[in-house]
Amino acid sequence: MSSTEIITCTDLAQWEHWLSANHDAAQDVWLKIAKKSAAGSTITISEALDGALCFGWIDSHRRKLDAEYYLQRYSPRRAKSPWSRINVGKAGALIAAGRMRAAGLAAIAAAQADGRWAAAA
Repeated sequence: MSSTEIITCTDLAQWEHWLSANHDAAQDVWLKIAKKSAAGSTITISEALDGALCFGWIDSHRRKLDAEYYLQRYSPRRAKSPWSRINVGKAGALIAAGRMRAAGLAAIAAAQADGRWAAAA
């Protein structure tokens, strides 16, 4: 694991606040997420992905941290990175809900322009 920042967000609002402040400057971040059996609580993996997609970010590596938490890496979507059908569907729902931000819309527009959106598998 790199020396990238590790953050903990107890809810979606905290994660979206971090993304709003850092999405255009940070290269990546490790988000600490509680396992279902953990005593503490954090944002869920599904909520975290939705928030990331809104800002043009995507999840990647997952690492075990300890018995109660794991780390999930998020970073800006790279140019030419493929979209999955699941994330295309999630992005559509986020747009319909009015949650998608300018950076997320730009990532979608780029994928639509070069065919990655239509080619989602």
